[in-house]
Amino acid sequence: MKMNKLATTLLAASAMTLALGFGASAEEIAVMVPSADHGWTGAVLGYAQEKVDAINEEGTYTAKLYAATDVENQIQQVDDLLSNAGELAGIVILPYDNGLQSTLEKIAAADVPFVQFDRVISSDVIDAKVVANVKGDNEGIGYETAKRFLEDGLTKDDYVYEMIGDNSSVPELRSKGFRDCLTENGWSDEEIESVVVKSAATGWSRDTGKELFESWFGSAQCDTSKKLWIYTHDDEIAMGVLESLNGAALDESKKTEFYENFQALSASSGLAEIYAVLKDKHQTLARPETFDLFSVTYDPAMIKEAVDVMEKSLAGEEIEQDYIIPVSVVDKDNVSEFQPFGSYEEKQ
Repeated sequence: MKMNKLATTLLAASAMTLALGFGASAEEIAVMVPSADHGWTGAVLGYAQEKVDAINEEGTYTAKLYAATDVENQIQQVDDLLSNAGELAGIVILPYDNGLQSTLEKIAAADVPFVQFDRVISSDVIDAKVVANVKGDNEGIGYETAKRFLEDGLTKDDYVYEMIGDNSSVPELRSKGFRDCLTENGWSDEEIESVVVKSAATGWSRDTGKELFESWFGSAQCDTSKKLWIYTHDDEIAMGVLESLNGAALDESKKTEFYENFQALSASSGLAEIYAVLKDKHQTLARPETFDLFSVTYDPAMIKEAVDVMEKSLAGEEIEQDYIIPVSVVDKDNVSEFQPFGSYEEKQ
C-alpha cells in the first residue's frame, strides 16, 4: 500500500511538471552525505559519486551529490531541496548526526520519498514515511566481536575497554550487539557493567582514539593484573591504538606487563591500512603475534545499495523498511578474501 501511494504521488508530480511546460526533464535523486571527516566517510563520498555518475549516464533520473560540512550545512541543504520539492524524485541521506531529526520530519511531511543510510533517526513521523533504513549490521558487529572474544577466552574476571565512535545510533547498536551476545552466554547485566567500560567518544578519529587510549593506559583503570581486551568501533580507532603501542609515549615497564595480559584488539569497517597489518605487509607496523587482531566488515560501498533501494522503490518494488546488510569477521587467515577501501601501498 505504501509503495502504491508513493508511485501515485510521483506520477502526479510528473504530470504537473509536463502541464507547466517544463518538458520531460528527469526528476532528481539527491544523495546527501557528510563530507570526508575520516577514512570511512571519505570512502562513502567516493562511492556515492560513482553511483551518482552512473544514474546520470543511465538517464532515467538526474542525480546530485551533496556533501555537508557540518550539521547546520546539511540542514540547509535539505531546506533548499524542499523549497523545490516538486523536482525531487527522492532523497538518500546519511544524517550528519541526531540533530537531523526535525529535518527528516520535514522531508516526511513534504511527501518526498527518502532512504536513510547508516545512521538511523527514528520518530513516529519519520518511521511512517521512510522508504527504508539501509545499514550494515551494527548490532552484528558488536555481536560478532563479543563472540570472538568469548572464543578467545573472555571471562567475567577480565576487563574490556570499549572505544566508541560517537553518540549516534551506530555506536548504540554496536554496544547493544556486544552486550546481547554476552547476555546470551549467561552474563548478567551487573557482570557486563563490571567488565565492559566505555571510553569517551572518539569521533571516529585515529588521533583522538590514540589520545584516549594513552590516557586510559596511564590510568589505574588499565589494570595489567587482569586479562585486557579492547573493542574499538572503527579501524581508524584501532590503528590509533596500534600506533600508540608501537610508539614511545607509553611507559615501557607497564607496556611489558600490558602485553602479558592483552588478549585481543577488534576493529570494524575494512580500511586498507589495517588489512595491510593483518597481511603483515604494513610499512611500519608488524602484525601482532601476542594478541588477536581482527576487523568486522562495514563496507562504505553500501551507499550504492542504498541508492539502488531508492530506485527500486520508485519503480514500484516493495522494500523492507529495515534493510540490513550482513557482516563478516576478517583476520590474518581470511583477509585476502576481502576487498578493503582506501589506498595504502603494501610492503612487498
